[in-house]
Amino acid sequence: MQSIIEAIIILNDDGEKKFVDFRDGVNIVTGESKTGKSALVEIIDYCLCSSRSTIPKGKITEFASIFALILIINTKRYIIARKNIYLEKKKMFFSPIAPEITFSTITKSYFDEENFKDYKVVQKQLEKVLNLRVSNLKDNAEDTKEAASLRHMTSYMFQHQNLMASKFALFYRFDDYQKKKDVIQQFPIFAGIVGQEYYTTLMLLNTYKKELKKVQNNIISDQRIKDDALNNLLPRVQNYYALIGKEMKSKYTLEELITIVNNLPKLNKNSYTSDRIISRYEEINKEIEELRAQEQLLKSRLIKLESASNNSNDYITSLQTLKDKSEMASIPDSNHSCPLCGSECQNLHDIAIELQQANLWLVDEISSISTSSDHFSEERRKISDQIDSVIKQIRSLWAQKRNIERNYLSQSNEFNLEKKLEYCRLEIQIYIETIDKGLFINLNNELEDITNKINDCNKKLEKFNFDAEKNIALKKINQNMNRLKSHLDFEEEFKQYHLSFNLDEFELALKGKNGERVSLSEMGSGANWVSCHIALFLSLLRYFTSQKSKSPMPLIMFFDQPSQVYFPQDTIRKNNKKSTHELQNDKLAVTKMYKVMFDEIDQIFKDTGIKPQLIVVDHVDFTSMQAKDERIRFKNATRRTWRNGDALI
Repeated sequence: MQSIIEAIIILNDDGEKKFVDFRDGVNIVTGESKTGKSALVEIIDYCLCSSRSTIPKGKITEFASIFALILIINTKRYIIARKNIYLEKKKMFFSPIAPEITFSTITKSYFDEENFKDYKVVQKQLEKVLNLRVSNLKDNAEDTKEAASLRHMTSYMFQHQNLMASKFALFYRFDDYQKKKDVIQQFPIFAGIVGQEYYTTLMLLNTYKKELKKVQNNIISDQRIKDDALNNLLPRVQNYYALIGKEMKSKYTLEELITIVNNLPKLNKNSYTSDRIISRYEEINKEIEELRAQEQLLKSRLIKLESASNNSNDYITSLQTLKDKSEMASIPDSNHSCPLCGSECQNLHDIAIELQQANLWLVDEISSISTSSDHFSEERRKISDQIDSVIKQIRSLWAQKRNIERNYLSQSNEFNLEKKLEYCRLEIQIYIETIDKGLFINLNNELEDITNKINDCNKKLEKFNFDAEKNIALKKINQNMNRLKSHLDFEEEFKQYHLSFNLDEFELALKGKNGERVSLSEMGSGANWVSCHIALFLSLLRYFTSQKSKSPMPLIMFFDQPSQVYFPQDTIRKNNKKSTHELQNDKLAVTKMYKVMFDEIDQIFKDTGIKPQLIVVDHVDFTSMQAKDERIRFKNATRRTWRNGDALI
């Protein structure tokens, strides 16, 4: 998003005003320590809806009643202001402003008290102007992720003084784990790779996947219920057919059986014979006898396995005893000799060797038997499961047998036959009514519907090309970092290494040709650290700018004292410890640093047609530049010089 800060304004209750105006491109505020340079980034952060103020206590906070920024966003001008009064710090003002209202003409009376709102409300208004409209980042309905936030954008915009050359941290407020996680996760949004539609589709996809899993589990459960219904319904239908003396197949699906039940044949008295129910009864008895025989066979096998397992354990125990005893013997370093005459006893030595070999055999045998014992355990489990299954079938058949005895064999004359058939029909009807009332649901249509929705979501997500776009972004950032690296002050040993940024962890490292990796904290020099920060954040600024209107990111970068590793505090003007040669080398390194900044901002403008804003506050001034062009560029970019008593306040 094309956006810059036009001015920082500080107003007090007495009508006094302090301001620092900026332009697009490079803006420099130079001066001595304690003049308010570093406070500028804190004022900007405070006016960008920070939950707390980190503006240094002292002259600035004592002077100010209102802090304000004039922002230019896509050619439109806005003013955002915030009270400094302790009890009203959460109140903010946000409004578009007319061309005639400038940082030099605005007064405290412009800020109507009625137009101050809670800072969270103003944050939403500013996010809307920036076109940051991703309000739901949830992967699923139960997630607690927050919306994409202006506050997470600031981690890409600010390099504070204690961060600018840090070897332990790269990004603002990454000491907060949750903030770090959110900033990393929201990069694709800030980069303009994806928007709300992507996350909405992703949440729908994960919701449908959960529903699919439920349906699949229900299908498995439904099939079990159907199998149970089939096993209960089939014997009753078979009994009915047996009563009317008709044959019936032994295997049906539940659907086929329901069709049969809905068209049960009537009793034909002319062809009726009551022997069929007796045959059915005998068939059940035969099945029970076969299952009993199978049960006995399995139990016999189980007993034999348990006996074999016990014998195996006893054998292992005896072998282990022999092994323990054999280990007491060892091959001596010298030959055995008789304690009486001193002559050699070769036989004893040979016996010791044989005993040692026997011990090795015992180890192998124990290992082999132990493996067999493990196999016995698994076999016992399988046979026990088979026995349980057979017993279950026997119980089911036994129940059917008792049912026939009670209801069909007690009386066999034709008068009672109708009663028996009626009873049988009632039993069948109970199961049919259960099915009709929806206990068994056809889930295939629901499965197909959810599968189609998942496929539709996947097709939508494929259009975003998320992974490919993210890889393109990473490639561009890494390529640009290494282009800038060649112009920055890295130590000689690292000049052949390549900078590599990780978009998943937001970590920066140097990588060698042979794959060796040197993390930021392992580089061991302030020059390396500050060069890494500059290369990375200018490359991020370039990438966000190249995304143009797709990216909601404000194209504002703030560097706080990048020269500090060469000239801490004001040592550039009063350093007596460095030799002239060392001082010149440091000035040359700082000149290279600023040349990279000037050149990169100009090149971004040439490549994209948009000039981002880089605000730099530093101790050094144009006189520190060792090249004429850089002195001129530095001087032209300087917006304020705070020395010899001049300061923000």
